[in-house]
Amino acid sequence: MNKSREIILERLKNNSNEIAHTKVEVTKKTYEWSNEEMISKLSEKLQLAKTETHILSDAKLIDWLNEELPKRGINNILMGASIAKQISKDINNDTEVLIYEDPIESWSEKLFNETDASITTTVGAIAESGSIVLHPTPEEPRLMSLVPDIHIALVYEDTLYETFNQIITSQYWTKNMPTNALLISGPSKTADIEQVLAYGVHGPKELIVLILTS
Repeated sequence: MNKSREIILERLKNNSNEIAHTKVEVTKKTYEWSNEEMISKLSEKLQLAKTETHILSDAKLIDWLNEELPKRGINNILMGASIAKQISKDINNDTEVLIYEDPIESWSEKLFNETDASITTTVGAIAESGSIVLHPTPEEPRLMSLVPDIHIALVYEDTLYETFNQIITSQYWTKNMPTNALLISGPSKTADIEQVLAYGVHGPKELIVLILTS
């Protein structure tokens, strides 16, 4: 194995051990927006891109899921092991909890054809552009935000940023460049030759962002 490959594999190994939600000190503010202003601007921009947003306290997350999942006809929901440890025991028994812990080859049929929704963490959100930011890991791979028809993303109030520059500076991307970063503003969409937008063609038909406050 050559040295370059060893470095890449070691970096991937280290990144896989990182937790999804890390509190960091926010630096280099551009607009001096308050948390309330950032939440308002983020919600407004996301909604313009056909994203559903809800603001609720961290303690109300389970209540929201138990009320909304059955109402929306969601019979099962996919989550990573860390989220599952925190919330799966409190999810209504009518909703099956699927944990992403096996190789994709062993259950790809269920993922692509039988999984109703997924729930993932984020590393933050950008108020200026109305984007949520994901760093996929082996525990929460990119497929979780691309395949199920409904993607529910958790954004924590203390990881709101004004601009893209602020998040990459505050989280030291230059020194700890993520192997894969996703900026998502809405459900999947595409346009035909007449520039008519169609949603949910190549990915989730719905994006639901839950902004969790303390």
